[in-house]
Amino acid sequence: MSVYEYKTHIKYNEIDENNKLSDKGLINILSEAASKHSQEVGYGLNDIEKTGYTWMLLFWKVKFFKRPRWNTELTVKTWARDFNKISSWRDFEVYDLDGEKIAIATTEWVLIDAKKGGIGRITDELINSYGIVQKSVFEEDIAGKLKEDENMQEITKYTATRRDIDSNHHVNNVMYLDIAYEALPDDVDIDNFENVEIYYKKQTKFKETVNLYYSNNNNVHTVCIKGEDGKSLHTIIKFF
Repeated sequence: MSVYEYKTHIKYNEIDENNKLSDKGLINILSEAASKHSQEVGYGLNDIEKTGYTWMLLFWKVKFFKRPRWNTELTVKTWARDFNKISSWRDFEVYDLDGEKIAIATTEWVLIDAKKGGIGRITDELINSYGIVQKSVFEEDIAGKLKEDENMQEITKYTATRRDIDSNHHVNNVMYLDIAYEALPDDVDIDNFENVEIYYKKQTKFKETVNLYYSNNNNVHTVCIKGEDGKSLHTIIKFF
């Protein structure tokens, strides 16, 4: 199985206040598709005890062409397009019931040794289980890292709560969007963004307090999430 297809309907908690598919809603849908693909090939969440490995997300790049409304039926196509010794690149295409492409995305994941807690080594057996489709949804090269802007302004603080934590015992990757929204100016219309990029540098754990920084450079809105020391970078998120 090389290309995996996942069908779903947009749920109420996946739309924004204007009844449009939200950034968080789409990323939740894509995350579910990736998880189901991994489960299908034997490297999913329920296989960790057997394989000893799990996946941790490093990077998102998402582009919207259209934001459908609640209950729209979607088909997600996803595949592994590249592997190296420790990480994998996965791409996505999302279509509505009429066959119109509404979004694309690419992600980078690192393999984690669940017992040791460190980076695992990707084997030929794992690669053969997923297969490789050498098709990139973006024409440009994707670096997989983001840089913070100069002269970013500190906006507020946030302390991670129980609802933020996932099965890897740190803040779930999609929850960083909720955190980043708190740093955006009130007049910024979130559902007008066509592009979202997220770079995860350091985990945020339960009850950990982080500082949020913001900048707007030519309508590219950047939020940096850092430790309380203001130096250790946790996450960079760009909206444009």
